[in-house]
Amino acid sequence: MTRFRIDPYDLLGLVLAGAFAAWTVMSAALQGADAVPQVAVLIAATSAYAIGRVLGNRNPVAVAMVVALGVLTAAVASGSRTFASGPLDPPLGYANANGALYALGMAAAAIGATLAGRAWVQWLFGGLTVVLLGLTVVSGSQAATVLAAGILVVAVAARWLGRWLALLAPLVVVGTIALTVIVGLTHGSSALPLVEQALTERRAVLWQEALEITAGNPIFGVGPGVFAETSPTAIADADARWAHSAYLQVGAETGILGVALLVALVLWVYGAVYRSRQDPRLVAIGAAAATAFAVHAAIDYIVHVPVLVIVAGLLTGLVSSRTELPSGTCPRPLHAPHA
Repeated sequence: MTRFRIDPYDLLGLVLAGAFAAWTVMSAALQGADAVPQVAVLIAATSAYAIGRVLGNRNPVAVAMVVALGVLTAAVASGSRTFASGPLDPPLGYANANGALYALGMAAAAIGATLAGRAWVQWLFGGLTVVLLGLTVVSGSQAATVLAAGILVVAVAARWLGRWLALLAPLVVVGTIALTVIVGLTHGSSALPLVEQALTERRAVLWQEALEITAGNPIFGVGPGVFAETSPTAIADADARWAHSAYLQVGAETGILGVALLVALVLWVYGAVYRSRQDPRLVAIGAAAATAFAVHAAIDYIVHVPVLVIVAGLLTGLVSSRTELPSGTCPRPLHAPHA
């Protein structure tokens, strides 16, 4: 029976997750806010990661199939509105969230296409990859489309990138977070006009306000969920109740230590992916999917959609297995000769 094996590195991850949850609860208690939604998302992500680890030990291709087909089913169940590209269209009621979901589903399909041992299964997964990439484009989310294209490029080059991508990808995430900070700090000075134009001015305004709130409340922040009641833009526009950056919003709501713990937890995930004993090609695609989600979360409010956090956690756990598959159950390489 396959079990979730905990080693010192896993314990470090649990400590970071526990510390982040405890700090969130403390911030909420001191500010009279509600920590339940944010802690619930953390628990969902941690649980999905653990489930992905356990199931990935048994049959990663089967898990990839379930995720890819699940995402496709969600799109099909939405009917004709799936192709409407409206900002509030299903399945998740937000175009960028829809695009993020399809991109994660595409990553799962790419994992299956890469690792499946039989030709017809490879073709099936390849078709799912193309369909889910098309849905990502149709969703109207430019960020998700670019990130999905990046995942596809990594999937094609996975044999050469291997697990080393898990060491390089965090630089992209940290760089994106740094860019949001720079844009927020320089908004109004026209220091980065092209960047602001690509990201939209409202994002720049929200990031600036998030940084100002953090500067005014650097230790405990204003409390989980209170950004919507503190940001002038959010107060004036209910559609802007999120900072459009998970990291900057956590900083505003739980202080500098809160966002530091979140970033540390994200970096821990990459360490877990790098230490995986799964096929290096799977590790590369998983690292790309994790990066796409983490980068998207830095420029939009996708982490507030529970299903996205669950799917991302499941895929990350899938590629982070520390237990080698029993002999005879590991999928054959893509070009393995047939007996």
